[in-house]
Amino acid sequence: MWLDEVRPFAMGPAAMRERLSEDAFRPFGIAALKADAGAIKVREEVRARLPFGQLRTFSREIPLRSGASRRVLLVPPLAGAYPFLMRDLVVALLSVADEVGVAEWPNARYVPLDRGRFGFAENCLETAQMTRALAAPGTGNGAVGEPSVHVVGVCQGAVPALAAALLLAEAGLAPKSLTLMGGPIDPSRHPTRVWRVLQARSLEALEIQVLETVRAGFPGVGRRIFPAWRQVDTFALYLWRQTIGGGELPYRLTFDEGDDPARFPLARLCWTMMDVAGEFFMENVSTVFRENALMAGTLSVAGRRVEPAALTGTALLTVEGGDDDIAGVSQTEAAHDLCAALPDALRRRLVVPRIGHFSLFYGRAMRERILPAVAEAMDVGEAA
Repeated sequence: MWLDEVRPFAMGPAAMRERLSEDAFRPFGIAALKADAGAIKVREEVRARLPFGQLRTFSREIPLRSGASRRVLLVPPLAGAYPFLMRDLVVALLSVADEVGVAEWPNARYVPLDRGRFGFAENCLETAQMTRALAAPGTGNGAVGEPSVHVVGVCQGAVPALAAALLLAEAGLAPKSLTLMGGPIDPSRHPTRVWRVLQARSLEALEIQVLETVRAGFPGVGRRIFPAWRQVDTFALYLWRQTIGGGELPYRLTFDEGDDPARFPLARLCWTMMDVAGEFFMENVSTVFRENALMAGTLSVAGRRVEPAALTGTALLTVEGGDDDIAGVSQTEAAHDLCAALPDALRRRLVVPRIGHFSLFYGRAMRERILPAVAEAMDVGEAA
């Protein structure tokens, strides 16, 4: 397949001599699930490796059902936080799926230059390849039959999740369902401060202002990055605006509703930042926020035009928070306008009133109001 030529993947973890430093990742710490009948053990493994990222999977020791397993790829945002920010959502998804794979993007400071570049296109390509790797036969928790593979893209991860699904659909490999949560599919709709700030600066000035080069002493020496310390400053400013504006995040940080707030409090997940590849940061700003390439119909990945009309048999769910000040209401729903070939029976839209961005993937509102909609979309996709 053409994807193997431009962005190959290999099953299983890398050999010890080829593995990235442990500092490149943060552990999710999911060893078991809470259940009425007692804890259910969870098996964790690195299922596949790619030039930049890797596919980390979590599977239930006891399958949800007999027959084919249900597998979900969770695509986190590359917006500063480590993928373990999605920990609460991973645990929740394991209550409706047999296995959850996470597109695990490493801290770019620890990725040697010989791994190559990692820009917007590579983000989309690796997401597509992880979807294929998750669907590979002979893997998972032992369930038989052809697995049902679903994709969930969160925040900025919604864009590569959608692009990957479209590329796979053209090859006849579309996921059964695609859930997009709080993502800037069309950031010009009800634009937030993120959109306005990124429109106000030239790309050249932005690159000079925010990027730096990894110094000697780190595996990624010479790589251009958007450093973690700048992202900590950005998050601190966002939290300050939330505090004076009456936003929900300060409350969520104080009254933590996560699955394991003692070991993995939301505050720790939010404040633990990583360095992002500089070419990805700049190309994401250019492609998503300046060109709005998806909605303009100009998005190409590895020389191939991304065709929204290719998605015809995948259940599509968009999820938005009524008080989201990062991805405004209707920005994610724009995916339905793009994917015009989908029948109405495969479309689902959910706007949850009075919740902000972080409640889309963390806490009680996610578990009680969003997870059931995601499970329904999976059921619809599998029945299609």
